Amino acid sequence: MFETWKEWMKQATTAITDWLQQEKRSFSDIAKLIQQHSDTSVTERTWLGLTYRFYFLKIGNTTLSMETRLIGEETKKEHILFICISSAHASPMVYRSYDEKSSLDNIVKVPPLLTQNAAPM
Repeated sequence: MFETWKEWMKQATTAITDWLQQEKRSFSDIAKLIQQHSDTSVTERTWLGLTYRFYFLKIGNTTLSMETRLIGEETKKEHILFICISSAHASPMVYRSYDEKSSLDNIVKVPPLLTQNAAPM
């Protein structure tokens, strides 16, 4: 029983430490991080003449995913459709372009490891 309590205290301490170390970033900053990070994997698909890109990045215990739609083949500009940030100790934070309450300027708290070993924002 003591070992169970000891393990619970360790998990609680880790969760509180992670929470205290969180940083505030906008979804726009996070999108730049995902696009510019060297460990990001990108998959591109075209359906009905529309090209979509799917980004996936894992940093420590944090998973970042993003979906974009390519606007114009010549310019290679992208419209961000979806961003999801999930970590082991928190519920996912999500941006959806179709949601009127969502904005790329919304500030969310993210684990500090998003800025470690990352491309400049």
